[in-house]
Amino acid sequence: MPSRRRSARRRNVAPPNLTTLLVLLVIVTALWAYEEGYVDRLLGRVAPTPVAEAPETIDGSEPQGGGAPEPVIPQPSVPLPTAPPPEDTIETDALRGYAGSWYQVYFTKPRYPERAETRFGGLDETIAADLDGAQSRIDLAVFDLSLPRIGDALLRAHERGVAVRVVVDSENVEKPDVAALVGNLQAAGVPVALDERRAFMHNKFIVIDRVVVWTGSANFTANDVYRNNNNMLRIIDERLAQNYTAKADDLFAGSGGPGGGSVVLHPTLEIGGAQVRTMFAPDDPITREIIARIDGAQQRIDVMAFAFTSDPIAEALVAARGRGLAVRGVMESRNARGSGSDFELLQAGGVDIHSDGNCYIMHHKVILIDGRTVITGSFNFTRAAQDQDDENVLIIDDASLAARYHEEFERVYRQALEPTRCG
Repeated sequence: MPSRRRSARRRNVAPPNLTTLLVLLVIVTALWAYEEGYVDRLLGRVAPTPVAEAPETIDGSEPQGGGAPEPVIPQPSVPLPTAPPPEDTIETDALRGYAGSWYQVYFTKPRYPERAETRFGGLDETIAADLDGAQSRIDLAVFDLSLPRIGDALLRAHERGVAVRVVVDSENVEKPDVAALVGNLQAAGVPVALDERRAFMHNKFIVIDRVVVWTGSANFTANDVYRNNNNMLRIIDERLAQNYTAKADDLFAGSGGPGGGSVVLHPTLEIGGAQVRTMFAPDDPITREIIARIDGAQQRIDVMAFAFTSDPIAEALVAARGRGLAVRGVMESRNARGSGSDFELLQAGGVDIHSDGNCYIMHHKVILIDGRTVITGSFNFTRAAQDQDDENVLIIDDASLAARYHEEFERVYRQALEPTRCG
């Protein structure tokens, strides 16, 4: 039977020779010594002991103190109310920030899928920290306001005697989370003005202590801070703050919309060597100024647009492309094929324009010109933004700031070419 044949073969196998065992033992020992580095030590080829890479702190600074490094726990990055952060770059999972010589600029970092339990280290924490440093006054005007951290910071400021004023578009107060936050402010005695015009009060700005200005594209909502692509600037300048305080006064008095005349006190400022122009729609001709800047471009123009229905701006971009300039763009995908969209007009005109690749919303309203000029704010490139809505724009000539915005554009552009796969 087969089992017997296998047993017979096993009985015929000779036991291992003692010499063979010794040779095998020597070979195994030699291999072990080589792997453990003893051969290199004997031959004098011992490399320096590798040093573990030091962990980075949240602001990129070197960890202090001796001994084993403590594990790094991400914390929200917040600027001081009266000074820029100590490092040039600040980054968390939700926010990327840069400090220049005269500005701080922040870009949201959308993730997909985004969940409520991971909402830490975002723009809301940075702004709330700045509000917590306010000493005398806060004026806040924003289209949509539902972030608890910002609402709580406004309440804390009010409780310590800071004069707090808030303007919100009335349409959004119909949403439960906005209604709850606004109701809490009003119950505490914070003056809240609701813009009830049919057109939007679409601003997103804060003035702190008449010297610090926050402005950009982000509404103060979880979506805009944690899901959507947005940018916000923080600038310390008393004259710029006067411009925005005048606009807050205008809105709080119920004088928003067309016909009131420009409220800008200092139209063009020099701040830290940069030229900064402030404009408010509908009374300042933002569209005309944007077209003039596009017409004066010499090399390249990059555009990030949530909405684009302004034919005059689109035609200026096509004309720039016709002059041989490199013109690129990314438009929010939900609006690219919408009614009145200039997406196809721009494509037909040779502009390298794409629908965005964020699973949520690409909410920037930015034009970059010749690596030097940044146009940013709440102003969508639409006729309504110019003629009806309350909007604000900064037009800034500064190569350092433009470089930061170009980095953001390249990130958004790459994602447009390789969109995130959305479930």
